[in-house]
Amino acid sequence: MPPSPYPVCYRLENTEHLISNHANVFSRDSLDIGTRFFIQHLPARQDACDIVDLGCGNGLVGLTAAERCPAATVHFVDESFMAVASARDNFQRAFGEQREASFRVGDGLMEVESESADLILCNPPFHQQNTVGDQIAVSLFKQSRRVLRKGGELWVIGNRHLDYHSYLGRLFGAHSVIAANSKFVIVKAVLAG
Repeated sequence: MPPSPYPVCYRLENTEHLISNHANVFSRDSLDIGTRFFIQHLPARQDACDIVDLGCGNGLVGLTAAERCPAATVHFVDESFMAVASARDNFQRAFGEQREASFRVGDGLMEVESESADLILCNPPFHQQNTVGDQIAVSLFKQSRRVLRKGGELWVIGNRHLDYHSYLGRLFGAHSVIAANSKFVIVKAVLAG
């Protein structure tokens, strides 16, 4: 029997980070263009205590947030055991025992305590098997609203055509476009305090 080809590893561009991905993890061979755009624009919030990488995949968004927000604890959440294992491997390789983080397999934020996060970062999936839709994203946005502390922020990236800012406007009121290009839009929604 041949050895398993997993985890697949690559060096994250413009960094020293070696990224490993277990089987069936999104964008396991290289950095995808949406995540690349998202991590270029992530905030540096010195006041953030708890950051959630929601739908973390291999954890690149949370890893970048940990670098930009050195006082924060990052919480990695995904429905995939393989994704959470990849995120744990990548975070521990980057920070060792120097930084605290949590790793949770679950249905979005269903089991996460209310008002427990300052910043939630999300690149929601819009494919579920062969169906394209926004049901998963809208559910994650609603869960995020419950989990954010007053004044907390939800940052979302999505393809332009998905119109996430309309949903976020209805749920949060206060929202703004952080960055946009021909393919993606990054929207920040703020929970009124």
